[in-house]
Amino acid sequence: MFPPENSSQLLKLFAQALKKVPDPRRKRGSYPLATLLALTFLGLIANCTNPSELARWSKNHLENLHPFLRFRRLNGTRRAPVNLTFSRLFEVLSLNDLQQAFAEFVNLLLADTSIVASVDGKAAKQMKDKNGDALLMLNVFAQQVKLHLVSWNVQGDKTNEPGCLKKHLGELFTMFPSLKLLTGDAVFTQRPLLEAIREYERDYLFQVKENQPKVLKKMKEVFKDAELQEPDDTLELSDDVPPQKKKPKPYDRKVSKKKEPWRFVVSG
Repeated sequence: MFPPENSSQLLKLFAQALKKVPDPRRKRGSYPLATLLALTFLGLIANCTNPSELARWSKNHLENLHPFLRFRRLNGTRRAPVNLTFSRLFEVLSLNDLQQAFAEFVNLLLADTSIVASVDGKAAKQMKDKNGDALLMLNVFAQQVKLHLVSWNVQGDKTNEPGCLKKHLGELFTMFPSLKLLTGDAVFTQRPLLEAIREYERDYLFQVKENQPKVLKKMKEVFKDAELQEPDDTLELSDDVPPQKKKPKPYDRKVSKKKEPWRFVVSG
């Protein structure tokens, strides 16, 4: 989506966004927060998913990294952070602060682009709660621009997926003002949530299935005279985003008759 020649400028914008993350450590330690965040970001790209792997990766690539990042010196020798340095930081680091910084970076990139995003709950198997169970996270993903926007802990909010989304709608639309349309599966088709989305003057596209017979019956009555048409999966999001060149998929009549999904876009 972004030209390779602009990669250095994009990295500079990302680094500037990370510098705005408040340092939560009581003792700032020997490593600046920006260095540890940069090592974490680069390590995750290299599939390092825990503090030990991040520390090992940082040590192995120290010679290539030191011209760009500040490292501790001990007896005149540069030292990479150990796993405890990363662990102690992650214990106090605010997910909200990180997401705010990332949102600022995304908004700089997509200032003139209208965003369509899907919402879905997934179990984070590599992240455990206090009881050792996998965390259930609600994720917001913009497929057209291939970006994960934000996540929230459903169990931490002590609610279900629709309740979690409703609770964070104001935060979501404030972080991403260009987000215009939300999509999701049938679990999100609930009146309180849909009314809340409309209050923020945004649109939604959710499914209605046969396990919601009353809603499905009323919607059939309302839309019985509406013209039916196949969805257009090559629709352009904006002039700034090139259209996805995909061949239209044939409509699966068997799936349609069995599940009978109904999809509606509700807009102002």
